[in-house]
Amino acid sequence: MDLKGRLKLIAQKVPVCDGVCDIGTDHGYIPIYLIQNHVCKKAIAADVGQGPLSAAEENIRSHKLEDRIETRLGDGLKPIAEGETDIIVIAGMGGILIKDILERDIAKAKKAKALVLQPMNALEITREWLYVHGFDILDEELTNEGEKIYNVIVCKWTGKRNEVEKINYYIGKKLIERRDPLLQVYLGKKLHQVKGVLKEMENTRDHYTVETKMEYEYLAENYAKILEEIGL
Repeated sequence: MDLKGRLKLIAQKVPVCDGVCDIGTDHGYIPIYLIQNHVCKKAIAADVGQGPLSAAEENIRSHKLEDRIETRLGDGLKPIAEGETDIIVIAGMGGILIKDILERDIAKAKKAKALVLQPMNALEITREWLYVHGFDILDEELTNEGEKIYNVIVCKWTGKRNEVEKINYYIGKKLIERRDPLLQVYLGKKLHQVKGVLKEMENTRDHYTVETKMEYEYLAENYAKILEEIGL
């Protein structure tokens, strides 16, 4: 199994372990790759939809890995037991949904040795929830597929609430610390989007609250500041 872009980075962030559970597995590519590359000994491929799970089962059979990868139908972390697996992967869905999945079964999330998360949007919601609930973000990296840039977050529960600046809900601290090669492009896109919203606020008759305008001004100022500070 050869993975590229987003899926490849997700798989690369999974440490060597006994077992992995891939939530929202879709076609089962990540568990197959992890087993084939000896990252884990066994895996659980879980999905809320029977259609994607059937596709995963077909792919698992075609790679003759039925004895190593188990498929389970269910919502979020419901299909797995507390402490059953070392690493939990939740990828390819919105940041709010990822936050909700973790919140509904937080005891299972706390038991994992690491969570590998790949929110498609609303990353600030995911990061804030993690920090508030005692999860430490150990690593974060960007990757691209065409013109799209994706974030992959690795975190672990420590029980200690992490106090960070508000802007780090929007731009991960690890991305800044590691001077991620894609950070300049990523921040440039974010800054362009925010400036576009601010311009629209000035030109439209639609009503925007003072708080909303201040939020976008805060983001614009801090995106520009980080770009300058990292010297990219």
